[in-house]
Amino acid sequence: MFNKDFYPTPDSVIEDMHFGIDVADKIILEPSAGKGNIVDYLQSNGAKEVIACEINNDLAKIVSGKCRLIASNFLLLTSADVSHIDMIVMNPPFSEEEKHILHAWEIAPSGCLIVSLCNDSVVSNVNTEKKREISQLIKSNGKSIFLDSCFVDSERKTSVEVSCIYLSKPAVEEEDFSKYFSMEEDFEEQG
Repeated sequence: MFNKDFYPTPDSVIEDMHFGIDVADKIILEPSAGKGNIVDYLQSNGAKEVIACEINNDLAKIVSGKCRLIASNFLLLTSADVSHIDMIVMNPPFSEEEKHILHAWEIAPSGCLIVSLCNDSVVSNVNTEKKREISQLIKSNGKSIFLDSCFVDSERKTSVEVSCIYLSKPAVEEEDFSKYFSMEEDFEEQG
């Protein structure tokens, strides 16, 4: 249709991805929004704001009518671009899914939840360095759920077995600087 990686996420899969996750009043990034199926779901379930990236110009035109696009290429976003978000929810292009998952982890602010579909081989066949990194992230910070061949009856069909990864970026507590400074100290003016 639009490109080899365009597989719109069916509503049933989106619901499986979000089982038990409250998106109400959250600011959420959709890094590869396609035509906006995940965006539509998040908005209809009370997300405070959905922001997105979409690299395909035709798809970007569609999704820009649904939410604010902050960039075309998600892989070029920095931590500063997304420092205000609560969640990242994505169905990344499977040709670059490992890069997308690792980049999401790298730029996500503390306390952020990352929910990502992926080819099940990312979690079941850990035979590359990137897959090992993702496997370690899952072990340390989350879980994965096998969704089977959930795109067999979708708008664009495939029998690829799919999993969903959930990663929680640990919250970083503000550092206590009180041991370094005393409000009662008098500082001499340098002059």
